[in-house]
Amino acid sequence: MEKKTEKHARESLLYLKNASKFVDAGNVEKASEFLWGSMAQALKAVAASKGIYLRNHRQIWSYAEGLAKELEDNTIYAAFVQANFLHTNFYECELEMKDVRRMAEEIKVAVGKLLKLISES
Repeated sequence: MEKKTEKHARESLLYLKNASKFVDAGNVEKASEFLWGSMAQALKAVAASKGIYLRNHRQIWSYAEGLAKELEDNTIYAAFVQANFLHTNFYECELEMKDVRRMAEEIKVAVGKLLKLISES
């Protein structure tokens, strides 16, 4: 696995672990941001494994949409959209913890699928 791919995959897992800690602690804002970070880093890892380097939010968004179409798996794009909403929640703090927990489960599944793509390549 290439250095950038490894870095992004490692960060994705670290952010996912930190998200769980903040969910358990009841910190909606921090949990939201770590879930976003985990999803974004997982997508960057998959892209890097293919020699594609995502440098901004728009590129990550487009890549998530395209990858979901390529894999015929809309759950990846749906989880990305939720993660993006959680990213906004870090600043706006409009969601309740029950909502963050529900989204966290879907994001964890999607991150798992994404990181599995790397190990298969």
